[in-house]
Parts: sequence; structure tokens; C-alpha cells
Amino acid sequence: MMSFDKDKLILVKALMALLIVADHLNFFLDLGWLKPARELGAPIVSVFFFISGFGLVRSWQNKGPQYLKNFLRSKLLRIVLPAILALAAYYLLLWNPQRNYLQDWKNLALYGTPILPFSWFAEAIVFFYLTYYLSFKFLKGKWKSAGILAGTLLWMAVTILIGYDWCWWICSLAFPSGAFFARYEKDIYAFCESRPYHYYALLLGLSVLFLVLYLPRNPYLWTLCYILIPTIVALVIAKLPLGRLHGPVLLFISGISYEIYLCHGIPMELFRDRLPIQQPMLFILAVYALTILLAFGVRQLSKFISSKVCA
Repeated sequence: MMSFDKDKLILVKALMALLIVADHLNFFLDLGWLKPARELGAPIVSVFFFISGFGLVRSWQNKGPQYLKNFLRSKLLRIVLPAILALAAYYLLLWNPQRNYLQDWKNLALYGTPILPFSWFAEAIVFFYLTYYLSFKFLKGKWKSAGILAGTLLWMAVTILIGYDWCWWICSLAFPSGAFFARYEKDIYAFCESRPYHYYALLLGLSVLFLVLYLPRNPYLWTLCYILIPTIVALVIAKLPLGRLHGPVLLFISGISYEIYLCHGIPMELFRDRLPIQQPMLFILAVYALTILLAFGVRQLSKFISSKVCA
């Protein structure tokens, strides 16, 4: 039976976190064998947004309006607090008394230049969570999903008009897509399982549509590609028996995957600018090691603070 449950996402979340580090290593190293990872960044972010939208709607389905109680203080805090702690770690490890910290924040607001390297997605996910909260708290029935889509389109319009880099908006539609998938999950699976060929025909159709939208190389059409990529991934995951893969290493990496996204740019800049490592493989190993250490520390400190705030 097809499913897209949490136990299946352990492997996926761990792999995505490790691969996003490999993707961004390309900004610091010129290694031919590493370059294929450069193509994985946006697809990984789209899957991350899709899982986020899916998880929020699934939680509402399981818990109802009760899920929104203390949502801003608890769930949203789990997104914002690690980002603040990661930023603090960045400032401490790359401390520069000559740095214009006020200018950092101006650049973030005016040009979308993240202070914490590669952290633009954190601002996006906070906005999407707020959109979800407002939609599910104040709208009824199908209007809840419409509210999420409207909020996402507003985010895209504002970031495009301000002139932010396309990384800020190009994957955004994956979030309402995940919410839509959760809403109609049973119907989708019923269609896929009603005839032996339905599942593969659906995958083929989505793949062909992806190519049609991708080949013109228009970034606005690519926004639709990042609906299709996570949907295809979700359908593949739903079919595979990934729930059996629960090793302690995977559980650990999966448990700190969000913090890895936040922290991995810190050691890259540290080992390039402050503690230079010239040997590429040693640089890569040091980046992964410190990233995991920082992510674990941020995770534990966030849990401790959250337990005090939400007690």
C-alpha cells in the first residue's frame, strides 16, 4: 500500500541535508566530480518545501483545530530559534570588529543577501508557516488551501518585484503543492492503485510535462517544474519500502537536517577565510564534520530554550 509517512522520510531528509552541503561546496571548490551536485540544490529545496506543506496539512487532518493552539509559540519557534542560534554562531566564529552589521541587515532587506550563508530559505519557510496558520485559522473548507496558494503567490510577487535572486521564489510553489498532495493523498493513491499502469502512466506524464516546462529555460516556467519534481519524488517514496531504513546514523542526520541546512555555510567560510584548508578532500571532510557538530549543538540548545519558553 502506498504511503508518504514520517518513517519513510528519515532516509530522504538525511540524504537531502548531506547533498545540499555538496551542492554549496561548489561555490568554494572547483572539482569536476562535485559539479553534478550543483544541479541538486533547487530540487532539494522544493522537496523540503513540499514536505513542509504536506506535514502541516497532515497534522491538521490528524489533530484538527487543536493543532493551531500555541502554533506560533511552539511550531514556529522551532523554525526561528535555530536560525537565530545559527546566525549567532556565524557571527562568533567569523567575528570581525570592522564588519558593518547594520549594513548586513540593510542588504538582506533591500537585496535579499542572506547574512547567514545560504539561509534565505529560513525566511521563506517562516512566511509560509504564517500563511498556513492564518489560512487554517480563519478560512473554511477548500479556502484554506486557496489561502496557502495566495500567500505563496504574494511571496513570489514581492520577492520578484524587489529584485531578489530567483532562489528566493523559484521553488515556492512546492509548498502549496505539498499541502494539496496531503489534502488529496488518498484519492491520488486510489487512482495509482486502481489499475496496474496508472501509477507508471502518471509518473511518465509528470516527467514529460517537466521536460516541456524545463527545456525553454524560462525561470517562470521553472517555478512549475518545482511543483512536478517533489510530486514525482513523493510518488516514488510512497511506492518504495523506505520505512525499513532506520539506522542510528540516518536517524541522527535526519533529526538535525534543518540545522544542517542552516549551519553548513559557516564552516565553508571559516575554512576558506579564517582557518584556510587548501587540500580539497580535507576541506570537504572538515566542512561536513563541523557542520554536523554545529547542527547538533544548535538543535540541542534550541530544544533546551524551547522547553523553557513553551513550558
